[in-house]
Amino acid sequence: MHHALTTLRSHLDSLGHLVRSANPDGRQIQEQFLIAQQQFQHQVMPLAGPYPSAQPVLTEMNRTLRLLAMDVAFLQAARQSVTTQQRQHQMDEKLTQLLAFCQALGAAIGPAPAEE
Repeated sequence: MHHALTTLRSHLDSLGHLVRSANPDGRQIQEQFLIAQQQFQHQVMPLAGPYPSAQPVLTEMNRTLRLLAMDVAFLQAARQSVTTQQRQHQMDEKLTQLLAFCQALGAAIGPAPAEE
């Protein structure tokens, strides 16, 4: 798997651990989210150039990250535990999606493109 994807997976895993904790720290979650988002923007998104077949997956990953950003903001604003738990659940689902997208992307860019 491409190094940029491996790094992104690692950041998403770390974020998942924070999100699933009993008392999530909104600031820590935001910091880890921003690290993952920057990794995606600067290292993973550019893979669309050499791997055009990866574009649909990258587009979905970008969309899911934007939705996750809203969940992070709402989690930080949550004042009731039930609201926090709902956000944690939604964030966990999006992180699961993102990890699945990483797998799909790894499969799409795995072999070097054949010269035609």
